[in-house]
Amino acid sequence: MNVVVHRRNACRICRSDQLRRFLHFDNIPFTDGFLRPGNRSREFTAPLDLYWCDECHVVQTQHDVEVADYYRDYRYTVSESDFARHFMQRLAEETFRRFEFQRGWGVIEIGSGDGYQLGCFQALGARVLGFEPSHELTQASLAAGVPVIECLFTPETAREIPPEMRPAQAVLLTYTFDHLPDPVPFLGAVREILDPKRGVLIIEVHDLGKIVSRLETCLFEHEHPIYLNLRTMKRLLEREGFRLLNDDLVPEKERRANSLLVCAALESSEHAAGKGDRSLLCPAPSGPTGKRLLSPFPADLDALEEWATYEEFADRVHRGYERMRRYVRSGKKKGIRFAGYGAGGRGVLTLVMAGFTPKDIEFVCDRNVSLHGLLTPGSRIPVVPPEHLLADPVEEVIVFSFGYMEEIKRALGEYLRRGGRLVSFLDLFR
Repeated sequence: MNVVVHRRNACRICRSDQLRRFLHFDNIPFTDGFLRPGNRSREFTAPLDLYWCDECHVVQTQHDVEVADYYRDYRYTVSESDFARHFMQRLAEETFRRFEFQRGWGVIEIGSGDGYQLGCFQALGARVLGFEPSHELTQASLAAGVPVIECLFTPETAREIPPEMRPAQAVLLTYTFDHLPDPVPFLGAVREILDPKRGVLIIEVHDLGKIVSRLETCLFEHEHPIYLNLRTMKRLLEREGFRLLNDDLVPEKERRANSLLVCAALESSEHAAGKGDRSLLCPAPSGPTGKRLLSPFPADLDALEEWATYEEFADRVHRGYERMRRYVRSGKKKGIRFAGYGAGGRGVLTLVMAGFTPKDIEFVCDRNVSLHGLLTPGSRIPVVPPEHLLADPVEEVIVFSFGYMEEIKRALGEYLRRGGRLVSFLDLFR
């Protein structure tokens, strides 16, 4: 795949040139760039730098990777997880309940994957349409009876939405909004297709506050140009003509790890903000708040407005990866064998950022059958089904998909009964 990288020199949101770099990684691959054994072709890797905008305080990258070809072959999906399916069902049910959704109303999902989420809305009586650039996932969606347009959503491709789906009563993005290189024109396109009175925009992103608190740098990807917290999300939506309604559509314990889930509506909307909306209790500060070092973490919203937070975060990250390397490599010297669990983005980038190879982590287990027999990008570690642990047991499995820990424990019950151990990769940082 021929990949072109474009450099920027201004904030993606406010266009300020007052950007400060706080973190750098070398040779970061695409999270879905899996390789076949024996493939000697040069895989894509590039430096990854994270910046903080002095003006609007949005964390972001300052490079764009042309991704149209990459997403055409994208295979990542979570619908095999019972926990993820429960979340998607609850999201549809709560949208109907909270916003008095009616049968026949339209739901458009940007980045609809294999169609499972839209299928939940469809089963409740909604008319649905997805935008999905992956050919494989588009075919899975169509096979499930969920209509989808096979392309990236842009202001231009939005014109392909059929008249019967305009205006939409809901536009949905779950872990897709932070993939957008230019969120401002995207929100402009949403304004054109969303019902001005009853429409709701539902966005789930990775919460920057949790990333900072957990040192979860594996969510820093070429595919993720922007990183928002509740306050920066609120400010962005308001400057583009939206009102934040709530951030608790689905309880946090029922959401996937690191989830910031918000609902917004146009200023002309009849929807009222929820009474318990904590974002309304933490408005943007009117002036400098002064230097506040975070000790101990987690990060609160005020701290995320401070440059000192990101300086301290970067120092903690480097020490965290050193602890993880020391733990694994000292264990290997004692004869302990290690494997990983979860070949999604968290697993792929943790392995690369820690500098692990097959000499450290022998294989990575994942339920996604399309990944079995492939090698992880960058680290080139084999991906195998979870059952492999029974045929070739290792002493310890490092779980990268920590949000599914209880589900993974149930799936690996026999491995655990035989004496195997699971540890969250976040614990190794600490």
